[in-house]
Amino acid sequence: APLQLVWLADLARLRRIGAQTGRPVEALDYTEMLLVGVIDAALAAQNATAAAESLGLGTVYIGGLRNQPETVASLLDLPPGVIAVFGMCVGTPDPAHPAEVKPRPPQTVVLHHERYRQDVQDAGIEAYNQAMAHFYDEQKMNVRGTWAVHSAKRIAGPESLSGRDRLVEALHALGFQLK
Repeated sequence: APLQLVWLADLARLRRIGAQTGRPVEALDYTEMLLVGVIDAALAAQNATAAAESLGLGTVYIGGLRNQPETVASLLDLPPGVIAVFGMCVGTPDPAHPAEVKPRPPQTVVLHHERYRQDVQDAGIEAYNQAMAHFYDEQKMNVRGTWAVHSAKRIAGPESLSGRDRLVEALHALGFQLK
C-alpha cells in the first residue's frame, strides 16, 4: 500500500490549549479522556475507510502498532499524552488477488434488546464459526480450530497479547496518568 496512516489518541493538544489559555487541565489525567481520544480516532478512521472505499481504494487496519507503543511514539516523535491507537494502510486492491470482506457475527451475537443476554448468543456463535471456517478456507488462511477457539487463544494469558500486556505501563511512560 502506498499510504499508511496512523490514528492517534491526542491529549497533548488539549493540554497545550489549557496552558495557552491559562485554564486547568486536571481532567486530562483521567482514563475517560484517553477513552474519548481512542473513540475519536476510531470514528475518524472509519470515516476515512468509507471515503477511501467510495473512491475504489482498499484499507487494512494495523493494530500491531500497539505491540510496541513507545517505539512507535519515538518513530513518530509523539509528545507525552499522545499514543498511536492503530495504523491503516490505504491502496488500490489488486484485481488478480481479490480479497473478501471478513464475515461479521450474526446480529443475535451482537444486538441486544432491552437487556444484554448471553444465552441467545450460542447459536449465532456456532453459525459464525461455520462462516469463518468457510472464509478461512476461501482465503487460504491456515487457522487451526474454529473462530471461537482462535479467539480464545488470543485471550489465554499475557503472553498471547503480543506485548500489549504492558500497555498500562507504556501509557504511563508516554505521559498518561489514568486515574
